[in-house]
Amino acid sequence: MAKCPNCGRTLHFTDWKQDCPSCGVNLIYFKSNERLLAESEQAEIEHAKHQPGIDRAKAAFFGSAPAIVRIVLSLLPVSALFLPLCVFTADSGVKNVNAIDIYKYISFSDFGKIIGSALKGSFPDLPLVLLLISVVMILVCLICLFMSLGKHGKQRNLILNLIMLLPAAASLILVFTADKKITEPYLVITDTLKVSSIKPGAGAFLYILLVAVILVYNLYLAKKGLKIKHTPCYIGGLPSEDYFRYVEEGMSELEIRKKMVDALTAMQEEVRRKEEEARIKEEEMRSKMK
Repeated sequence: MAKCPNCGRTLHFTDWKQDCPSCGVNLIYFKSNERLLAESEQAEIEHAKHQPGIDRAKAAFFGSAPAIVRIVLSLLPVSALFLPLCVFTADSGVKNVNAIDIYKYISFSDFGKIIGSALKGSFPDLPLVLLLISVVMILVCLICLFMSLGKHGKQRNLILNLIMLLPAAASLILVFTADKKITEPYLVITDTLKVSSIKPGAGAFLYILLVAVILVYNLYLAKKGLKIKHTPCYIGGLPSEDYFRYVEEGMSELEIRKKMVDALTAMQEEVRRKEEEARIKEEEMRSKMK
């Protein structure tokens, strides 16, 4: 059961009025100013706690020119996928295979069978799956850029870049070695393409080069660091870092409130001073115009 916040009387369902039957205090507006002040301070405290994370996310993703360059470099490997990734010499001539041909191959095939074939080490499904893993990691890396200035952000970026680079390199090696294993034409990609020779295309080399550039650039940023523009936060007029320091030092709530009053008074005086300066400048400009 609810109790009166003033006298502690237990309130029953029959006590439907907004005044306490014992002490007569208004139950709705009792210490409303104190409660509003406490709620306001709590909202400012929560904002001050979360704002540094938001500042880090902004700085990590688009907060500076080096961060924007990283986004561009992270997207560049996708463009290499539309160049020839491998070149098939078939009975009908030379066939350049890029991302569009891979998409058609996957869309008209059973992806589960492709995975199963890749697990058995079959060609071309194994290098294809390795390349897909690398491409998926591009998206994962872009999403994780928001957290790159977090506690383990630098290590996470480097690990994800390695996961992006190593499968792509392994896929290229498999394409290199596959050509030596072909003894007679066999069907690949489509049911009508009989391949007699397979070689990596320019797109494959460019893709791995661009992924390696991302890795090197992240190593550079991990060493140099990115500048974080911190948003100033205030709690009751006090800078958030001062407020948290006072709380950590064990300062009483009354003393903190006094400091808040002093800080708010100083802020108000500063606003008045600026308004007065603006008024004086405006009057001087008017006098000059006359």
